[in-house]
Amino acid sequence: MKKGSCMNPGKGFQKVLQCLFVLIILSGGMTSALLAIEPKEILTRSLEAQFGLDFEGIKKTEFRLPGRSYTTTTRIIRQEPDFTYTTTLAPARLKRLVILDDGKFRIKHIRGSNKFGFFPSLNSPEAKEIKRKSLNLIFINYKISKLLDGYILARPVYVISLIPKHSGNPRRKVWIDKKMYLPLKEEDYNWRGELISSSFYTEIHFDKRFSKEKFYRDFPQRPRKKVFSQERFLSLKDLRRKIRFPVSSAHYLPPSYEFQEAVLFSKERAVKLTYTNGLGVICLFQMPSNIKLRGHLEGAHPLVWEKGGRTFLLMADISRKELIKIKQSVK
Repeated sequence: MKKGSCMNPGKGFQKVLQCLFVLIILSGGMTSALLAIEPKEILTRSLEAQFGLDFEGIKKTEFRLPGRSYTTTTRIIRQEPDFTYTTTLAPARLKRLVILDDGKFRIKHIRGSNKFGFFPSLNSPEAKEIKRKSLNLIFINYKISKLLDGYILARPVYVISLIPKHSGNPRRKVWIDKKMYLPLKEEDYNWRGELISSSFYTEIHFDKRFSKEKFYRDFPQRPRKKVFSQERFLSLKDLRRKIRFPVSSAHYLPPSYEFQEAVLFSKERAVKLTYTNGLGVICLFQMPSNIKLRGHLEGAHPLVWEKGGRTFLLMADISRKELIKIKQSVK
């Protein structure tokens, strides 16, 4: 019988088998690559999942401020499409704080008191549009990388890194549930690359439904009167139609930043303008000089100045040099 025949395969036939084996491995790798989800798609699904999930969880957030750190623990109940109920479990000084958001407005209330405040909803169509625009800016201004997969609470997660294309901006690392696409952990770093906050779920339960009426019982009847502490505007033109005083804006912004929204507060006498690159935020406050701004300055090193009987306050997680350039452009 001849060498290399069907009954006695030779080296030529063995080489063919080896080639076929290599092709099978390569085709399998190509199929896996085609089936892999791109990081941008993971982030897009994650954003939409935050509007369309029913879940209950315990979330811990650690803040690292210059000279000190502190941790908060909250219970979060979310029901699609636009309902969120949050109670603070720790620290003790905040344990009576309750926040209810039904997509129309957000109420902050101290249980056992008549203290409450109305704020723009974080679940409203306008808020969702802001979040989608911010995500699009992240796609433009950040290098998005998928790191090695991991586990949070024994659930498999994607690990995504967001590194700014322009130096001197904050960055983020996020762990996203592979099945539900909810972020289970996030780490935020300042423009110097230092960790400033970390939030993560210590418990999570999906597909849980509750009667919303039971949550309203935590609130006195008075909050049903919708007197807003703040009002949101998505353009300066709309803001100027509402107010009777001039508003100054920044005419210089660092590369990649653009206007996001304006918020009117303090009985329609103060304004906050927000600019963003998708992740980083620049806030410009302006108000009559007799108003004291509280609750916004912890851990920040803002620029403050007065002009024409009004006080201006500028803060952002960027270099002092860039802050000064923005201040000089405000008019």
